[in-house]
Amino acid sequence: MADDLPDWDRIVEGHAKRVFRVAYRILGSIQDAEDASQDVFEEAFRMHRSGPVQSWTGLLVRLATLRSIDRLRQRRSHVEVMESDRITSIEPFEHVAADELAKCLRSAIRELPDQQASVFVLFHFEHLTRDEISSTLGVSPEAVSTALYKARQRLVTELTIFQSGGSK
Repeated sequence: MADDLPDWDRIVEGHAKRVFRVAYRILGSIQDAEDASQDVFEEAFRMHRSGPVQSWTGLLVRLATLRSIDRLRQRRSHVEVMESDRITSIEPFEHVAADELAKCLRSAIRELPDQQASVFVLFHFEHLTRDEISSTLGVSPEAVSTALYKARQRLVTELTIFQSGGSK
């Protein structure tokens, strides 16, 4: 029944690290990931009240992915400068390049359609299999493969400046 509350402490404890990890990998900010994680658990709690949840893992990972992407999209209107964004002359080039690539990747993921972004994040950041993603998102394995292919193609196009050799 929808009125029967699950052991919420157990659900949060069992899934908090994964929800935070998904959010952090998408957002790249501890504060934003913490806020997104809180939003995810609040939304999941409300969803449970309206009907039973088949898979807490699936629901929470999907919500973490979608809410984090929503937060990325909200960032479009303003740029927040964080302490970690500072570049000093003593940082190695590789570190700076990796940071820049991560920012560009987040920006490119933000532009993907929701399903493509979700599939890409779950496959590459969470290392879920095609079947696990299919189950988590409630789509066919073929739809997962198609979305992953389209996401990769679009991201490759967006990130060509990082290819070794320069031009394509």
